[in-house]
Amino acid sequence: MAEAAMNPFDNLPIETCQQIASYLDSERDLCHYRLTCQSTHDAVDADSCSFWRRRFLATFEKPTWSSGNNLRYKAAYQKRKRALMFGAKFEVALLKTPGKDLVRQVAKSVNALEVLRDLIVESFSEKKDDDVAYESANLSHITNFILNHDLLHVVMLAEKDGKDFHCIPKPLLQTIQVMLAPALLNTQNERFMQYSYGFPDSQMTVYGTALDCPIFGGCNNLDIRMDFLLHHLNFWKYHLRRDEHTLFSAFAALDAAEMPRFWRQQLKTGANQLGTHWKGSYAFVDHPVIKHVRAGKGQNRAIQDEFNGETDLASFQDLRLEFVPDEESYWPPVFEQHLKSLAPRASHARTRAQMRSATPEGLAGFKPQNFRFGGEGQDVTEEFCAQGWLNALPAQQGVAGWQRMTMMKYFQDEDGTVDMDALWAYEGVVLPGGQIIMGRWWSPGDGVGREMYSGPFLFFCVDGPTYEDAGSEEGECEGEGRV
Repeated sequence: MAEAAMNPFDNLPIETCQQIASYLDSERDLCHYRLTCQSTHDAVDADSCSFWRRRFLATFEKPTWSSGNNLRYKAAYQKRKRALMFGAKFEVALLKTPGKDLVRQVAKSVNALEVLRDLIVESFSEKKDDDVAYESANLSHITNFILNHDLLHVVMLAEKDGKDFHCIPKPLLQTIQVMLAPALLNTQNERFMQYSYGFPDSQMTVYGTALDCPIFGGCNNLDIRMDFLLHHLNFWKYHLRRDEHTLFSAFAALDAAEMPRFWRQQLKTGANQLGTHWKGSYAFVDHPVIKHVRAGKGQNRAIQDEFNGETDLASFQDLRLEFVPDEESYWPPVFEQHLKSLAPRASHARTRAQMRSATPEGLAGFKPQNFRFGGEGQDVTEEFCAQGWLNALPAQQGVAGWQRMTMMKYFQDEDGTVDMDALWAYEGVVLPGGQIIMGRWWSPGDGVGREMYSGPFLFFCVDGPTYEDAGSEEGECEGEGRV
């Protein structure tokens, strides 16, 4: 009887078998290789699973638990690859589509959201401060995921159909979708733009008063209402669409470097200084119309929004911000009265739902920090000045780097006198990474409570080579203003 052919892998050192496995990019090929024989199986799963640590670090950025053992690297790698490859049918999970596939899609949706959160938290973890050319492997995986799966196709979908989605963690879903704001606002991706749900609800929310539609909540008033931010994103996405004759042309005219962008460093809790140069827009409707919007009449007929002052040609504002020492900035008591930038956050009795929120865990080691900034910009035909504060917020659903922004926009005469009858207050949220700010503006002298005159705003950072020269110019709003 002829002798069985010798297995060539049996004569190779385990290190060589592991090196061969490292060249297999396909997970299917790696699986087949592992099942070839005992030697290839040991190369992948023996040797204290050291192969999986190397495989993980060659695919993803350094995790927050880098001291974990190799089995943890193996479990995390396999969980991430399954989620990124197979994704989930979020529409099935959100709408609870009847059928045997529902339970499986809910489980896959939860798994995918947890993976995306971990990728966000650990992105840019290996970037050095001076490495401007660094590319995040995790962010690349995230962008590929949203291109291949329907996570951003279903923004506001469940609300549109009047259904809840307790079957998956709503706060985590909304937090991940908000973090992906640059993709939602990307007019180059027609697929994202064509999925637009619930605009009348979003329009009613963004014009809502601070009493009816607060930005913050929770027992410490430090929880960000992610549904509020999602309505804002849905509102702006709607007006950036090609089908709308509002902001599409102005947005399309911006350079590629001026588009909303993702974060560029690892996210951390605390007050972080912002970039200098910003593009932005605010929306408004006339006083009589805002009552119709808030009453929900936009559900029955379209109510037209206007942008950036009295002009028929929609455009984006330019805003320049600079951080200044406390003693050099202008912050009169009337600004603080309206914005409450420095007042301690109100503390409320916790409800059962708030006891289950992620914010109390995020408060561990959290210390409120404040940065003061000054700015200037162009509002249609006249220049304006701005002064404001950044207040650090705790992590939300495990994602760090959120900040509260308060700003007073005002106008001053040639001698520096401030027009106190033309103040415009801004309060919003700086998304982690400091590239996008959105929230509410209002007129402090034009109604209070449910009579306040208000609307939405959006700013996005455009720092880069185009604005390097302009960054050295002196602004006219620096120093003390005069009442």
